[in-house]
Amino acid sequence: MMELRQALSGFWTGTLSWDFSMADYCTLKAGGKAAALVVATSRPELAGLIVGLEENSIRWRVIGRGSNILVPAGGYDGVLIILGGDFCAIAGDPGLSGDDGRQTVRVGAGCPAAKLVGWSVVHQLSGLEFMAGIPGSIGGAVFMNAGAWGGEIADVVEGVSFVDRRGRFHDVGREDIDFSYRRMRPRDPALEGAAIVGATFSLRPDSQRLIIEQCRSHVAGRRRKQPLSVASAGSFFRNPPGDSAGRLIEAAGLKGLQKGEAMVSPKHANFIVNTGRASADDIVELMREVQERVYRFSGIRLEPEVHLLEKG
Repeated sequence: MMELRQALSGFWTGTLSWDFSMADYCTLKAGGKAAALVVATSRPELAGLIVGLEENSIRWRVIGRGSNILVPAGGYDGVLIILGGDFCAIAGDPGLSGDDGRQTVRVGAGCPAAKLVGWSVVHQLSGLEFMAGIPGSIGGAVFMNAGAWGGEIADVVEGVSFVDRRGRFHDVGREDIDFSYRRMRPRDPALEGAAIVGATFSLRPDSQRLIIEQCRSHVAGRRRKQPLSVASAGSFFRNPPGDSAGRLIEAAGLKGLQKGEAMVSPKHANFIVNTGRASADDIVELMREVQERVYRFSGIRLEPEVHLLEKG
């Protein structure tokens, strides 16, 4: 830790928290500590930070708003980066509207998904209604190709901006990005390990009333089906091809299964919830128990959507 402090002090003067408890940040309200948590607010600041981290061989990762990550009890021995400031901006560009009236909207990766959905309602632009009620940031939504109600990010994205591990920025068009279920991958091998810093979306004009009605319908559907009153990371496991993780977990009789204060939600089987003061170990142990028992029941091994940020 002392070596990390000395190295960081040599090139970083921005916002910084040491020995940061991720239970205070992620939506599961559980997790170990990150050695350091920093907030980068501009491209030059982020580029300088990444160059310094790479030159000093310090592990790092850009994270969103904590909705799809878990730091195990052992902690993360590197630097976690949150994108703030300029990376939270939204800018419509009427000059880039197409012949059909569709408008290009530029969004920073640190922008909350809810903020962008609200902005699109105000500006009467349709295409993001499926994201109503989805927590997290735009960067995380693009990285996971977030989707619901028959829509997904891949349907509306025009391009994605990245920063590579040498601090260089790249704007990549949709044609050079592969999207699949809960995954996004740029085709250029040089962008392996690059972090998302922004995205552009193509949205179409529509009635504000209809957009609001659709958003409200989706939010109401989430409230009916999902345990929104308790801490969770949303859907915990990826759906296997042709099936539903929730169906498999429920069929295996695992609703209500607990490890410590972590529980498979009785309301939606693909939600692992924190019923009070669950530890990261409780959640990881429950995850592995669910994986094992579903595999014994069905022959299918579920893969988590939630990313475990472990020590190197």
